[in-house]
Amino acid sequence: MASRGMRVALFEKDDFGFGTTWRSTKLIHGGLRYLEHGDVRLVFESLRERKWLLRTRPHLVRPLRFLLPTLPWTRRPAWQVGLGLTAYDVLAAAGGLPFHRRVGAKRASELAPGIRENSGGFTFYDARALAPERLALELAMEARAMGAAVFNHTSVTAIDCEAGMVVGIGVEAGRGLWRVPTKRVINAAGPWVDAVARLAEPEERGILGVTRGTHLVLEPEVLPTQAAVLSTARSDGRVFFAIPKGRLLLVGTTDERSESEPGSVAPTRHEVDYLLAEAEELFPAAGLGRKQVRYAYAGLRPLIRGKEVPAAAISRRHDVLDHGERGGPGGLYSVVGGKLSTFRPLAREAADRVDRRRQMRAPLTSLPRHAFAGPSRNLRIYGPAAGEVAALGEDLVCEHEGLTVGQVRHAIQNEMATTLSDIILRRTGLGWTAGRGLCCAKDVAGLAAQHLGWAPGESAVQLEKFHEDVRRNLPALDEVLT
Repeated sequence: MASRGMRVALFEKDDFGFGTTWRSTKLIHGGLRYLEHGDVRLVFESLRERKWLLRTRPHLVRPLRFLLPTLPWTRRPAWQVGLGLTAYDVLAAAGGLPFHRRVGAKRASELAPGIRENSGGFTFYDARALAPERLALELAMEARAMGAAVFNHTSVTAIDCEAGMVVGIGVEAGRGLWRVPTKRVINAAGPWVDAVARLAEPEERGILGVTRGTHLVLEPEVLPTQAAVLSTARSDGRVFFAIPKGRLLLVGTTDERSESEPGSVAPTRHEVDYLLAEAEELFPAAGLGRKQVRYAYAGLRPLIRGKEVPAAAISRRHDVLDHGERGGPGGLYSVVGGKLSTFRPLAREAADRVDRRRQMRAPLTSLPRHAFAGPSRNLRIYGPAAGEVAALGEDLVCEHEGLTVGQVRHAIQNEMATTLSDIILRRTGLGWTAGRGLCCAKDVAGLAAQHLGWAPGESAVQLEKFHEDVRRNLPALDEVLT
């Protein structure tokens, strides 16, 4: 919207990418299983966006090889799977990734040591986001560079309406309250969409069909896979992933309907037991157990409320709802559904609905390709800013994970980080490591205090809040309570 010359303000209740984006499976994929459901349009759109992200954000989005094994409980014969993968390759339309290949049982076991006895399978390529929260951050910073006013840790507390039309919003940051006049509000609050809509329409019955996805993060030595594994759960046929992530392994995911308050979402013991049992079925020789799990996390999918179907079958398509067309206040629009891969067409549709001056659909925004220009593996996620980050200081704050002084300074000076959790969990990626950033939190807090001007005692407050954020959002198994 800022690129169209519109006056735009973004208010984030917590931090950029704090909600669903941060807690996802971190895949930028076309959605092979959506093809199984016949949603060819969504798959084509997702593959087009995957190609664009691989080209323009190579520091954040990388190709990922998958093994799709043929197991005793595989529901579809190999020829059907191969046909589906061929269609997937065709829809990718020169997407720059290798086509799928048939592999034998020996090669499958080489790619995924310890995998259950199988009759081979297929390899194919998709993509993953190394740090989805940084992708969200980059988009916010680029919007700011185009003239948008961008705020984090700023809640929208009211949507003011007169004569059935939006006239302004109330916002709160810290102890400050103020009013912002506006005629258009786009409610893109993810799993909080219904709560925000009710600020203008208290009687709103709800437009979301929310499902919860839980993941486990395991020690990689247990499963030294050379490829990500995509399979189906033996117990119920759900999609099941095992994805190498740095020096860890991500296993997931569940797909359960959720009615809980979004801010309290957490893994359940039932989900942990389910994921461990399925991982043991897939890798029976690995000796998996609870002691190999470093931590778990859960996120909510803010999907379109629809028919009473199994959670996994709810459409991943997006929609931009005009509340004025539904009998609500004019000027309020709610974004529901969608995938991480398809944020760009979703944003275009929202802009088209709001920007009534346009008679033609605007093209998707194209950004220049980012090239890596930094000296360190850890700095690759910064793309063109890597050299700038290195120049801010290469002394180590955390020897275990290679966190530098420059990364902390850059987060504060250039990326609107104002809390310890912002820095560790959503700027540097330290929260996703085996130690969840706990080992160096005190040192990071000391450095942050110097640059943010924290009052005496504030570092202790920030440390306590960070530890609580980790317990709530990235709990070790003994911290999974329900």
